[in-house]
Amino acid sequence: MNEVKIGRLTRSLPGQWDELSAEQLRYACSLFSLPITTTQFKLSLLFNFLKIKVRLWNTISGDDAYFMCETLNFILDEVKLTKALVKSIRSPRFPWVRYYGPSDGMADCSFGEFTKAQVRYEQYGKTSDPAALDEMVAILFRRKKPFWFIQRHFLESPDPRMRFVDRTLAKRAKAISPLDPAIKKAIMLFFSGVQSTLPARFPHVYKEKPGKKDENSGWSTLIISLADGKTDDQSLDRVMNSNLYNVFLGLEQKSIEYFDFLKKYPQND
Repeated sequence: MNEVKIGRLTRSLPGQWDELSAEQLRYACSLFSLPITTTQFKLSLLFNFLKIKVRLWNTISGDDAYFMCETLNFILDEVKLTKALVKSIRSPRFPWVRYYGPSDGMADCSFGEFTKAQVRYEQYGKTSDPAALDEMVAILFRRKKPFWFIQRHFLESPDPRMRFVDRTLAKRAKAISPLDPAIKKAIMLFFSGVQSTLPARFPHVYKEKPGKKDENSGWSTLIISLADGKTDDQSLDRVMNSNLYNVFLGLEQKSIEYFDFLKKYPQND
């Protein structure tokens, strides 16, 4: 956090993504779709983050405002948000229904829901289709398990969300579709931030494989190897429903073995 003093008041400004509050992230997302300049964008953020009266705002010099705006440049750079600021959402269609999202870093997500959300995330990036974003949010946000206040004491997993199943996705996406677009974008930024941390943590998984243009195209072989070489539904479901990071640790180890094999037995051209 960056502390600034304005008159007798002291305020804190976020200096990185994970220092944003849920309210600040939502406000920033609400500005992304507006036809404003970069300077207007940062000034709007600054005024909102400082939470001071207009009279005091008018006492800030241009140089001081510029300096404070520069500390907010991280919002215009690569997304590195790993803190789950949107904990839960309510369906606008059914206000009594609450959907719960993943924890910080998506630590309690399954590998299957991550890959399904990634497909929608990439689809939205290419087409800007709101339906893809609705489905991505619906994949990550689900209702709480029945009697969770009791189950939490007996289950190893800290994830309160019901298990993801494909057949309920369309219904949930339809219920979520009228949700505030700023909230949807905040969830998308969180997913993007977590996704951006994976290549550094699991470099061999994302390392380009010979003859593979798509960095994810080699995952299928690795996943099958994690399933003990089996391709039946039960074996693959076991991998897809395993914890995201446990699967990535396995994929990393298999990738290391793969590249070590290529070094020992290079292919002859």
